[in-house]
Parts: sequence; structure tokens; C-alpha cells
Amino acid sequence: GGRMTNAALARALVALAPLVSLAGGGLLGLMMLWRTPVRERVIVGVATVALMLGAVGSVAAAVVWALGALAPADLRYGRWLEAGEYGFDIVLRVDALSVVASGLVAILLLATSRFSTSYLHREPGFHRFFMLKLLFAGGMQVLVLSGSYDILYAGWEIVGMTSVLLVGFFRERAGPIRAATRVLVTYRACDVGFLFAVVLLHHEAHTTEFTGLFGSGVAAVPATAAAFGLLLAAMGKSAQVPVGGWLPRAMEGPTASSAVFYGGLSVHAGVFLLLRSWPLIEGLPLVRVALVVVGAATAVMGAASSQASADAKSAVAHATISQVGLMFVECGVGLVDLALVHVLLHATLRYYQFLRTPSALEDALARRAVLGRTAPDEA
Repeated sequence: GGRMTNAALARALVALAPLVSLAGGGLLGLMMLWRTPVRERVIVGVATVALMLGAVGSVAAAVVWALGALAPADLRYGRWLEAGEYGFDIVLRVDALSVVASGLVAILLLATSRFSTSYLHREPGFHRFFMLKLLFAGGMQVLVLSGSYDILYAGWEIVGMTSVLLVGFFRERAGPIRAATRVLVTYRACDVGFLFAVVLLHHEAHTTEFTGLFGSGVAAVPATAAAFGLLLAAMGKSAQVPVGGWLPRAMEGPTASSAVFYGGLSVHAGVFLLLRSWPLIEGLPLVRVALVVVGAATAVMGAASSQASADAKSAVAHATISQVGLMFVECGVGLVDLALVHVLLHATLRYYQFLRTPSALEDALARRAVLGRTAPDEA
């Protein structure tokens, strides 16, 4: 009885990570229907409570993993859809990859909430920003804690749609709307690959749960086709050549969302998908060669574009694309542990750089003014 109680408690605590953020976003959405504007303090309070409870869920996932002698664990929450004898289970997976990624999501989003409170003070879209950020947080936690491609796809789509809406956050200007449309078209086109892979794997293996799928021995041809579909989706989300032109344009959104989405989390979701799919990809040489080619081409082009960028945020965006390209190469050559460490360190660095960009520009102008310069030095 005690063991069953502990298992139920563990399931409930881990589920906090995605659920409370999604619930908080839904609550803020309902508050937007009120006739009187909601005070900023209330909005921030809802966001902070949701994100802190989400962090508790992330810690609980780490504890479950550790108490299981660091062995992967599948937490089941029943079925969300059933058709005849075929059903789709709600399953979250707790292992090294999901624990590390969930912790990173929780930490960066909590920090972003604190930064955004001051940065967006009295901004007309303050309420809308926090609603979208909480929905994004829930989507990211669903994505990284998913135990099947079905659940991962749900989180993937939530992350994608909130990203698009925040790129177009300043909707009174034409530039952000054009940029958001570019992001939306890229995501939609590339996510077809993900959907194709999910349907194909259901057809071939009759499951997309990672535990059952990766040991099911799917034939080489359908496995390769599914893996290429997943690669296309990862290329779109992580802005790889030739579909990466949207990322510098995404800088039209608020600095806080640029940092957490395109510096820290969203842009690395494609790498996470590859790491999660590594047991499927490992024995497929064609897919691994494609990973190396795409990643290497992106790394070179991103590095060159970064050096030629006219503004600071675009330069950081191109540098981000370049580093993510190197992560694709690392996955292609089988250095998956290195790729995970690379994601953690790079996400943290780029997150800080994006948040620091406006202050860095202000500091540069201040130094120039102290030196008695009002324009850049002549060549």
C-alpha cells in the first residue's frame, strides 16, 4: 500500500511540471476576458506560482529518477484516446535526458519571469506576454518529459504556436507580423515531417512509446523514412540550412522572449528531438550522414553571417544557429552525451547574451558619449 501511495505521489508531482504552467496560462487567458484590466502584480503572482510549482515538478522528476537507481521510468496517467483495441496512453518518461532538460526549462523560465516583470512594466501587452509565456512553459515541459512521440508532438505544437504569437507580439507594426508569418510557414512546412513520422511508426510498430518502439525492430526502410521526417521537423525548429532564415527575423519579438525561446529553449528543441530519437537514428547511416551535412553547412553559414550582421541581436541569432549546427554534427557522429552538455552550456550562454543585448548597446553608447563621440569612428 505504501509503495502504491508513493508511486501515485510521484506521478502527481512530476505531472505538476507541465500541468500548472498550462493551467496558469489558461487562467490568465480567462482573466483577459474581464472588463477591467488586471493589475500587473496579480499577473506576475499567477505566473510566479505556476512556474515555481512547475519547478517542483522538475525536482520531483529528478528524485524519481535518482531513487530508481538512475534507471529510466515511465509514469502512466491512463488513456487519452481509444479506438477499438488501439489506444493512446498518456505517459511521461523520467530519465537523464528529460530530467536535465526539464530542470533547464524551469530555471530559465523562472529567471525570465523576474526579468520580464521590470522590462515590460506598463507595456500594453504585459498580460498577453505572461499568458503566452506560461503556455510555452507548459508546452516545453510536455515536450521534454514526454514518453511517446504522440505526447512530444503535442508539446512541440504548443511551443511552436506560442513562439509565433510572441514573434508578432508588437502587432501594431508590420515588421513583427511579417516575421511571425515567416516563422509560422516554416514551422508548418517542417512539422509535416514529424506528423508523417508519427503516423508511419504507428503503422509499423503499433506504438510510438519510446520504451516499446526503440526495441521493436522496425524495418530499415520505414525507420529511415520516419527518421528523415523527424530530421525535417528538427531542422525547422532549430533553424538549420536551408530553412533557418526565420531566426534572425524572430528578433522582432520582446527581448525576454527572444532570450528564452531563440537563445535558450525553443531553438534547442530540435536537438532534443534528435537526442530522444537516437536509439532510432543510431543504426541508420543515411540519416547520420544527413545530420552531419546539414549541421556542418549551417555551422559555416551561421558563423559567417554572424560576423557580417549589422545589429547585435542578429549577430547573436546567427551565432546561435552556428552552434546548434555543431550539435547536429555531434548527434550525427554519435557524440550524444557531448551534444547534451553542449545544449546546456550554450542555452545558458545565449540566454544571458540575449537578455544583456539592450544593456550592452546602452553601455556602448554611454562609453562613446563619455569619449566625446556622437557617431562611429570614421574608417
